[in-house]
Amino acid sequence: MKIVTAFLFFALHTSMGAAVSGQLERAKQSPPKDKIRAVKTIGGRTLGFETGDYQHVQIRLANGKRRSFFLGKPGLDYFLATNKSRPIQFTYQVVDSYIPESGGVMRIERLVSAKVGALTFESWWRQLTSKRTLDEIDKRYGPLVQKYQLN
Repeated sequence: MKIVTAFLFFALHTSMGAAVSGQLERAKQSPPKDKIRAVKTIGGRTLGFETGDYQHVQIRLANGKRRSFFLGKPGLDYFLATNKSRPIQFTYQVVDSYIPESGGVMRIERLVSAKVGALTFESWWRQLTSKRTLDEIDKRYGPLVQKYQLN
């Protein structure tokens, strides 16, 4: 009887250890890569920003409807705040992205670029970061983003 009990304890302990080990291994793995489902553009104006677990931008489309997007690149909020009153062409991705706070992968709409006239976010950001540090940029544009917080 002692041998059977010892064997069952060993088997249970080993299987529990393997399960815990498997959970630890999965936790160490990097999250799944984003899957971009579509890239779209729309026109509108920046209304302001919402900040929670992530930063979002609210925009008003030409037809008057409001849309909200995750902000996908550092500095994009500065560009949008600087050009708040101007018509902007927004580029966004429909993407399946790992969102830890939601417990897994979620389909989101993530703003990845913007254009005002001929000026693109990317060219504006390259020029700005070639002349200033990120701290200097934040000191200059951060208060403007804060001014346009909606929540």
